[in-house]
Amino acid sequence: MQGKLIDGRYHGLGIACFIEGGGSGPRENARIELLGDGSVAVYVGSSSVGQGIETIMAQIAADALELPLERIRIFHGSTTYLAEGFGSYGSRSTVMGGSAIVLAANALLEKFRALAGGRLGIAVAEVKVADGAANASDGRKITLAEVADEKLAADGVFSNSRATYTYGTGIAHVAVDPKTGMVEVLDYVVVDDVGRIINPLTLHGQVTGAAVQGMAACSPRRSSTTRTANSSSDRWPTT
Repeated sequence: MQGKLIDGRYHGLGIACFIEGGGSGPRENARIELLGDGSVAVYVGSSSVGQGIETIMAQIAADALELPLERIRIFHGSTTYLAEGFGSYGSRSTVMGGSAIVLAANALLEKFRALAGGRLGIAVAEVKVADGAANASDGRKITLAEVADEKLAADGVFSNSRATYTYGTGIAHVAVDPKTGMVEVLDYVVVDDVGRIINPLTLHGQVTGAAVQGMAACSPRRSSTTRTANSSSDRWPTT
C-alpha cells in the first residue's frame, strides 16, 4: 500500500511509537470532611480541565472509604479550597491528586476508628472498619453517618519526585491527492499502554481526544474513522 496510486491518490501509512512521562510533582493536597447528612466532601488541589476529575476522584474516594459513590462530593480548583494546590499539568491529576485523596481517606478512617472505639467502649485496635462502619467483635457497629455530628475531617499530602510512564503506537492511513495536495485520513489506530485504569470510559475519551487534537494540528482537509484501544481492554470503540 505504501506509496501506491489508487484512484488518482497516493496511499500511505504513518507509524509513530511514543513514551511519555506523567505524574508530575512535587506534591498534591487533599482534604476530606464528613458532612452533617452523612455524605463526604472531598477537596483536591488538582483542577479539572476536561479530563474527568469529578468522576475519577469520586471513585478513588469511594473505594478508599468503602462508601457508595453517590455519597461523595468532589470540589477541585487548585487553591480554591485548599491552602496549597498545584493544579493540572504533566498528566499528574490522577496520580498526585488521587494519591493525596487516599492518604486523606486513610487518616479520616483512623480518626473514625478512634472515635468509634470510645463510643463502643473497646480498644481502638479491636475496631474493624469496613463498608463505612466501625465494627466490634460482638456485632455492634457505628456508621460514619452516625458520627456526622463530630465533623470529622482529615488532610492528605502526597509528594513524588518520580515520573510515571505510558507508551504506545499510533498508525495513520492517509490518501493524498497529488494535484490538490488534499489529505484525507482514512483510518487512525492508536494503542496506549496506560497501566492501572480507574475509569475505562474517561480513558478512551482522553485517548480519542488526543488523537483528534493531533490530527487537527496537522490540518487534514478530511478524515474518517478513529479507533482507540489500550492494553487492558480488547474493546475498540469507533468514533
